[in-house]
Amino acid sequence: MGIGGCYSESSDELTFDESDLLLDEPLSSEVGEVQGPGRPGSGSPLGEDRSESGSKHALVKRVTQTLSQLTPDGIETSQAQMAAWFDVSVETMSDGELSYGVVYRRITYSEKLPGGSQSYDSNDDTAAVPAALANLSELSRSGFTFRTRGDRTELELAIVPSTLFSGDRKGTAAAEFIYDRIGLVLLGRSAESLPTAPVMRTRRIVSPIPMEFSTRFAVKASGSGTITLDVFGSVATSQPTTDIKLVGGTATVSLKGGYAFGDMTVDDHNCVPRRADWNRYVDISLVKAGSGDRIEQQKHEVVTIRGIEANAPNDLPEQPAVAPAAAVPSGPTGVTP
Repeated sequence: MGIGGCYSESSDELTFDESDLLLDEPLSSEVGEVQGPGRPGSGSPLGEDRSESGSKHALVKRVTQTLSQLTPDGIETSQAQMAAWFDVSVETMSDGELSYGVVYRRITYSEKLPGGSQSYDSNDDTAAVPAALANLSELSRSGFTFRTRGDRTELELAIVPSTLFSGDRKGTAAAEFIYDRIGLVLLGRSAESLPTAPVMRTRRIVSPIPMEFSTRFAVKASGSGTITLDVFGSVATSQPTTDIKLVGGTATVSLKGGYAFGDMTVDDHNCVPRRADWNRYVDISLVKAGSGDRIEQQKHEVVTIRGIEANAPNDLPEQPAVAPAAAVPSGPTGVTP
C-alpha cells in the first residue's frame, strides 16, 4: 500500500486540496490562528475609496498530477486533473495600493485511481459533491479578496472563508495562499522603480513529511507591460526518514529529492499572471513495517495558466500532456537557490 498524491494518512487517493491549485505543495505548513469567515460582495472588493482606474483579467488554470509507484507487484499509476476558470479584478486605491477580487466561474476535477474514480463540476448543481472535494466546492462559491500594503511590497487577505484559509492574513501564509490559487507573486522594484525578479520563496512543511520547498525567480524578458520570469525550485529535507501511519500499518518514508522548473509572464504593474507553465517532480521511497516491502514513488505535476476572453465559454479544458509513467524522468535532486 502506498501513500497518495497528498500523502494522505487515511487513503491511497491522489487528490488536490486547496493548496494544489497552483505550484505549491499539498501538505501542511506552519500556520497561525483561523480567521473569521468572509464572502466577497458584488461591489468593490474591499469596500474602500478607490480611483477610477482598474482592470479585469480572465484566466484558466489547469493542473495534472500523476503519481507513479514502483511496487513489488509492478508499476501503478494514478492521475488527477483539475481546471479552474476565474476572473481577477484589480483596482488602484486612493493610497496608491492595489486591491484584488477573485471570482471563480467554474472548477472541474477528475481522478483515476487503481481502485476507482471520482469527479466534480461546479456547474452541475444536481450532482452530490464528494466529501474529499468539498474544498473545491467552497472555493467556487466564495472566491476571495486581497490587497497590497507597504507601497506594494506586501500582500494582505481581506475576505476569505475560514474553511479555505488558516493563518495570518498579513503574513507569509497569506502570500502563499494567494500564490497557490492564482499564481500571483509580487515583483521587486529597483532604485529606479523598475520591476525586478521576486525574492526567493522558502516554504517549510512540517507534516506528515518534513520538507523545505525553495523557489527562486530570474528575469527572462520584459516589454509591452509584462515581465517574463524563469522559475526554479528544489525540495530538500533535514530529516532523513519519517515514520507515518497508513491504512493497515505504518511505513518509513524517505524523501529522495525533488525539483521544479518553468516560466511565467506577469503584468508588470499589478503582477497578475498572463501565462505560466511549469513542471514539478518529487521522489519518495517508502518501506512498509513488518513486510519490508519497498515502494518507490514519483509525483509529477504539470501546471498551466492562460488568459482567456472575458466572455469565453467555460468548456471542458484540454489537459496538458503528461509523460507516461515509464518515461517520467528522475531528474536532479534539486536546484541550488
